[in-house]
Amino acid sequence: MRLNSALVPLALLLHGAAAACNSDNCARAVTGTRRGDPFETTAKADCSRFMTKTVTGSAVTVTNTVSITAAPNAPQATVVKRDGTAAVPSYASACSGTSRYSSACSCWGITAGTVTVTPTSIVTATVTVTGTPGATYTPPVPTSYDSCVFDPSTTGDFDLLDPTSALPIIKNGSLAMVVQDVTNPWVPVRYKTVKAAGAPNGVYDLQLVADGAPQFLAIYKSGKVGFVSTSSNGQTYTGDGDDKYITSAFSFTCKGRLTAGIVGGSEFHFSITTDQRVVVTTSSSSGNTKRDIPVPDGFYVIPAPIPGAPPGQRCPAGQTAVSKGLTPTANGCGAKDGIKVPDLSFGECCNDHDICYGTCSEQFGPCNSKFLSCMVGSCAKFAPIPKLFLACNGAAATYYLAVQFFGKNAFAAATKEMCDCKCDDKTKTACGDKCVDTTNDPENCGSCFFHCPSGSCTNGACSFNSCTGSTCGAFGPCGPGGSCVCASITGGTGFCVNGQTPCNGLADCGSSADCPLGSVCAVGTCCQRNVCITTDACGGFQKQQKRGWLNATIGEPTRWVDSF
Repeated sequence: MRLNSALVPLALLLHGAAAACNSDNCARAVTGTRRGDPFETTAKADCSRFMTKTVTGSAVTVTNTVSITAAPNAPQATVVKRDGTAAVPSYASACSGTSRYSSACSCWGITAGTVTVTPTSIVTATVTVTGTPGATYTPPVPTSYDSCVFDPSTTGDFDLLDPTSALPIIKNGSLAMVVQDVTNPWVPVRYKTVKAAGAPNGVYDLQLVADGAPQFLAIYKSGKVGFVSTSSNGQTYTGDGDDKYITSAFSFTCKGRLTAGIVGGSEFHFSITTDQRVVVTTSSSSGNTKRDIPVPDGFYVIPAPIPGAPPGQRCPAGQTAVSKGLTPTANGCGAKDGIKVPDLSFGECCNDHDICYGTCSEQFGPCNSKFLSCMVGSCAKFAPIPKLFLACNGAAATYYLAVQFFGKNAFAAATKEMCDCKCDDKTKTACGDKCVDTTNDPENCGSCFFHCPSGSCTNGACSFNSCTGSTCGAFGPCGPGGSCVCASITGGTGFCVNGQTPCNGLADCGSSADCPLGSVCAVGTCCQRNVCITTDACGGFQKQQKRGWLNATIGEPTRWVDSF
């Protein structure tokens, strides 16, 4: 029959396959029966897992977007690679690879297949949008620009100097650069402030002081700093090309430094490239190179002309500085915020300035003026080299502005160390910034800052009005009580004194003016004469005897006592 004829070849094929499944070590290791039925069950399960691929269907995803700020140093997540399929069992080590293992598994009729799993739960994915960390920019606007190097609201002209070289920032084509070619005579490159209508408080445009169309200093998104003819009129980037710019970005510190930034956003950090171009970076950018020289505190602002600062005073009005007899010393020049003075040419000027501050007959303003004149004179030796001459004079200007506006503390410290402030009126005493009469000033009675609670001061001693007219035998208590009694003094007031103060040794007096400062003239005491008594008498001075005659005291006449 045809059916039988069809079965014969199939049987032959199956027999051939069985023979092949036992013909090598791989097949025997996987499908061999010598290990018993439990092993066969395990081996078949391993083959089924190996030959089956599981595919998970699409889940319903709900996306929740959260905006946060990234940490400055976010931890790095380690991603573990997942295995795509099950591994070949160790007992099948005789198989040379996954293909031979698959072939051995097929001897049991186990073939490759795919299982699709449909998810039953909703997976929620959270997408986190991270921002760049870092402090936001706030313009360094002082409470008042009074006594500051430059007030931007005055729109006065000024130079911009690179702190490292002390050379000016100029316009070279469309770029801002540190000047390299200095012509003789030098024509200063000046700027002025312009307050744009859309600029935040304390933020200005900088415009070149020059003929022709206005030229504004601009900061580009790329970090380039150059000049444009149109203001951004605020802090929104503008421009026709891909590299947008802003001009309303500049602010001024009280110490005369130029800073820049987006208010509430990034601060711009200036740098000078190797070819002397001015560039900026932000905390989130890395546009500068290792060779760029940073300008961490901003460029120097040098007003033109240099203004005079409020004069520093060595002593308050009505007082004169008198030397303590010490010799002033000098310690040379220190670098002014990183400026390198050419050839240390200001050393002698700095020493003279130190000595001037320490000389009590000199004043603050004249000392600083002499300092500037000395530095300008020292720069004269660089006149044959225009670039050095310009840098030297720029450094001189920054040194002068530093001492003129911020040298008052050093001047005051030198005065305190080297001088005493004495009142021009020899009858008065210098108490702080005032000259007072310590004989009758209740706030400075007898000495500076000694306050009389009674509000009355007589000859440098605190007096009272409550015990006027008291006499021997009728003294009332006062002060802390005990032996303290209230005696009458000349001038119609009273005085609290130790009633046991011996009369012997007390000076006679007609009025308090006859007594030393801090003493008053007491009347009506048991001493039977007017005597000078002092402010610290209450409480007694002398150690009393065990028994015997007691001499007359202010409060009691001579008497005998057996014990005390």
